[in-house]
Amino acid sequence: MSTMEKHLFNLKFAAKELGRSAKIKKAIQKGNTEVARIHAENAIRQKNQGVNFLRLSARVDAVAARVQTAVTMGKVTKSLAGVVKSMDVALRSMNLEKISALMDKFEHQFETLDVQTQQMEDTMSNTTTLTTPQGQVDLLLQEMADEAGLDLNMELPQGQTGSVATVASAEQDELSQRLARLRDQV
Repeated sequence: MSTMEKHLFNLKFAAKELGRSAKIKKAIQKGNTEVARIHAENAIRQKNQGVNFLRLSARVDAVAARVQTAVTMGKVTKSLAGVVKSMDVALRSMNLEKISALMDKFEHQFETLDVQTQQMEDTMSNTTTLTTPQGQVDLLLQEMADEAGLDLNMELPQGQTGSVATVASAEQDELSQRLARLRDQV
């Protein structure tokens, strides 16, 4: 996905999020908490679907990185075969400078393979799943009610501070950073 496509996706997502917030606020102002709850559940479900799509994209990138590692390992294997043949020739001529250069090249290729393998392992270990607690829905409803200056007249979980937007923003930032690191590694 190109940078422009990412920005377009984020803009469309933000527009839908604002539209959903307006629907929630209108339903709360009319005193229809059930409709507001449905809109809030849909908003959170769709937000999580977007996050899951990003997670799937990261997993696909991880698979692509594994395939790239396999291709690279194939190239290294061919290079090693060439190195071995060259070493045979070098050993026959006993040219120590040539042997040293070949060994340095071999060491460099081996280190490159180690780095790529480690990157692949790190990438795969960083994938996780996300669940959406009901508390987020209730928190979003309370936020919209607070903005509208209304009382929802329902029991909401106590002791939770912060906003859904802050939680969603933090999750999105973390996923964006992980995705950027993955793309930089490949």
